[in-house]
Amino acid sequence: MAEPNLDGLSLQEEEGFSFEFDEVGEEQADLQWCLVGRFLCERPIHFNSMRVRMANLWQPVKGVAIKEAKPGIFLFNFAHPLDMEAVLIGGPWTFDNNTLVVDRVQLGMQIEHIPLFHADFWVQIHNLPVGLMKEKVGISLANYIGSFVEYDKNNNTSFWRQYMRVRVKVDVRQPLKKDTKVKNKEGEWCTVNFKYEKLGVFCFVCGIMGHAEKKCAIRFSMEHDDGIRGWSGEIRADDRRQRGRLVSR
Repeated sequence: MAEPNLDGLSLQEEEGFSFEFDEVGEEQADLQWCLVGRFLCERPIHFNSMRVRMANLWQPVKGVAIKEAKPGIFLFNFAHPLDMEAVLIGGPWTFDNNTLVVDRVQLGMQIEHIPLFHADFWVQIHNLPVGLMKEKVGISLANYIGSFVEYDKNNNTSFWRQYMRVRVKVDVRQPLKKDTKVKNKEGEWCTVNFKYEKLGVFCFVCGIMGHAEKKCAIRFSMEHDDGIRGWSGEIRADDRRQRGRLVSR
C-alpha cells in the first residue's frame, strides 16, 4: 500500500476561509436599519416585557422588530431609517432603570463581538464661573467626561443659564466623572459639577453603571465598609422642562 503524501501538512495551523464582504445584498438590506444593544445589568432581562416597553417608548412610525440574538444581546430592526435615527438621537434609553447600550450592526463582525461599551448622554455642567458658558469650554469639559458629541446651542436662549449642556460619549466600563476644577478670573480654583440626564442604575461605591452598591465587587473586597461613598444621587439631573411640560424620557 502506498504511503500517504504528508508534504505540506502542518498540525500547528488550522486552515480556514477568507471571504469578501459585499456592501449590498439581501442580508445587508435586511440589516441596514438594524441596531444591536445590551442592557447594563447583572440579571437576565425579561424579553417580552422589554420588547413591549421599548416599542411603547420609541413609538416608531413604521414599526420595529426586536429579537434576542444571543443571551443578553438584542437586535432592533427598524422598517425606516428615520425611526432608527430617532432612537439613536433620543437616547440613552432604559428598561427597569437599566441603561441600554446600543449601536449600529457592523458589517463583517460577529454579533457578540460588536463593542457595546459606550453610551451617549446629555450632561449638564453646573457652577461654571460667569463668562465660561461657551462652546469651546464645553468641548474641553466633554472630552474630560468622555468624548465630545454635541453642544446644546438651544440652551443659550436665556441671558442667564443655570448650567451648560453637552452630549458626551461615555465609556460605561469607567467610573462616571462627577466634577472637576476650573480657575476663575482671579486665578482661584472652583469646582464645577456634572449631572447626567436619563441616568440608569449606577454604583455609589465605584461610580460604574450597571449595578448598585449592594452588588459591588469593590465593596465586597473591603475589610471594613466605613459607609463613605464617592458618588451620590446628586449626579442625576432633574427632569428638564420645556414650556411648562416635562421632556419625554
